[in-house]
Amino acid sequence: MTTQMPTTVEWGTIYTLGYAQSDAAIQLDRLMRAPRTCLVDIRYQPRSRRSPQWNRAALSARYGRHYVWERRLGNAHDRDREQGIHLAEGHQDAIREAAALLCEGTSLVLLCACTNARTCHRSLVAKLIQDALPVPKHGEVRQ
Repeated sequence: MTTQMPTTVEWGTIYTLGYAQSDAAIQLDRLMRAPRTCLVDIRYQPRSRRSPQWNRAALSARYGRHYVWERRLGNAHDRDREQGIHLAEGHQDAIREAAALLCEGTSLVLLCACTNARTCHRSLVAKLIQDALPVPKHGEVRQ
C-alpha cells in the first residue's frame, strides 16, 4: 500500500483596509512589502478630496503594477448608503478574477475608504471572493 503525501496548495490571503482608519497608511505599507501582494482599490471612484495620498494617481505612482483599480467591485450606492450595497456591473467576473489571483499565490489588499469593515462593502467583496475559491481536491492541503 502506497501512502500519498498531501499536495500543498499555497494560496494568497485577502486583507481588507479602510483608509479612514488612523493607521491605514502604516498597515498598507507593511502589507505591500510582500512581493506577491496586489492592492485592489474597490472604490467606485478612486479619489479622496481630503487625503490626496489615497487618490488613484498617488497609489499607482507608489505601488506601480501592484496597484489596480477595480471599479466592478465598487459600491454603486457609495454616495447614498441608505440604499444598501449594490456592486457595480460585471462584479461577478471581477470576483472570479480575484479568486484566480489568490489561487496563484497572490495576496489581495481590498481598499476602500470606510472605517468600519462591518458596514463596508469590502467585507462583502472579500466573502464573495472566498466563496468563489475552488474546494481543495482530496489530498490537497490549502495554506
